[in-house]
Amino acid sequence: MPRFGFLLAISALVAFGGPEARAQLQLPGAVAPTPQGATAPTRPPASGPGVHGAGPSGHRTPAGPPPRRGEETLPGRNLRFLGQQGSMVISRVGTGAQQSFTIAVTGAGRRGNDIRSICTPDLNAGQTVTLKPLGRPVGLSRFEAAFPGCTIVLDLLSDAAIASAPDGVCRFTDECIVDPTGIWGPVDREMPPDAEIERARGAADRRLNDARRALQARLRTTPEGRAFLQEQAGFGANRERVCRNYGTSDAGLGYCALKYTEARAAALEARLATAPPPETTRRSPRH
Repeated sequence: MPRFGFLLAISALVAFGGPEARAQLQLPGAVAPTPQGATAPTRPPASGPGVHGAGPSGHRTPAGPPPRRGEETLPGRNLRFLGQQGSMVISRVGTGAQQSFTIAVTGAGRRGNDIRSICTPDLNAGQTVTLKPLGRPVGLSRFEAAFPGCTIVLDLLSDAAIASAPDGVCRFTDECIVDPTGIWGPVDREMPPDAEIERARGAADRRLNDARRALQARLRTTPEGRAFLQEQAGFGANRERVCRNYGTSDAGLGYCALKYTEARAAALEARLATAPPPETTRRSPRH
C-alpha cells in the first residue's frame, strides 16, 4: 500500500470526533485516540477493581512498571515518520524547574494531488520551536508544537511519539501537503531486538488487559459502557492497519504494535483513575 494511501487511512481513523478527537489520535485514549485494548480470554479476571492481575493464589501480581516518560528519554533522538521518512528531533533546554523542550521537524509530503511529487519541507525553515506542555490527558506526556502553517500535537512514549494534526493536514506555500498524523520512531536498525520487543509486548498486554477489565467493570452500568465495548472490539484491526507500513522489515509491525499497545494501556489506566467507583450490591439483612 503506498505511503500516501496509508496516510489517508490513518487520517480516517482520527476523522470522527472533531479537533479534540484528532488531537488524541483515537488510538490510545478511551475517549477518542491511541490503541483500544485487546482481550485475553484465557487469562483469569482480576479479583478487584485495580489494575493488577490476580495470581493463582488470589494475590495480586504487578503487571510491570510503565515505561519511562518520553521527555526523559527522547531528547536527542532522531525520530522518523513510520520509521522511514522525515525527521523529528526533541531537545531539552535548561534543568529543573526551568527545564523546557524544543523541537525541529522535517516533514514528508506531496505537492497537490500527485503522490509522485514528493516534498520534504523543514517546518519553520529548520529552526526549532518551543514545545507547549498540555499535561497527560491520555496517560502520556502531551506537547503541542505550533509551526507556521502547521500545528502538531505529540503524545510521548519512551522511544517514539504519536502525532496528530488538530487543524488538519499542514499546507505550505509551495503547495506541499504534509500529514504528520501517526507514529514517529526509530528506523529498522535502531529498533530493539525481537526478543526485547516480545518481552515488552507481554508486559504492555498485561497492563492493557488489567486496566481494560477494571474499567469495563466500572462502566458496565453506565451509558459509556456500550461505547467502551465498541472501542475494544476494533482495537486489533485498527492497530494492524496503522502499523503495517512501519519500517521496511517484518520487525516494524511488531515494534509499532508494541508502541500502540503501551499508549492504549496508559490511556486506559488514566481513564480508570478518574472513573466512578464500581457499584456494590447491597444484601438484605437476614431475619
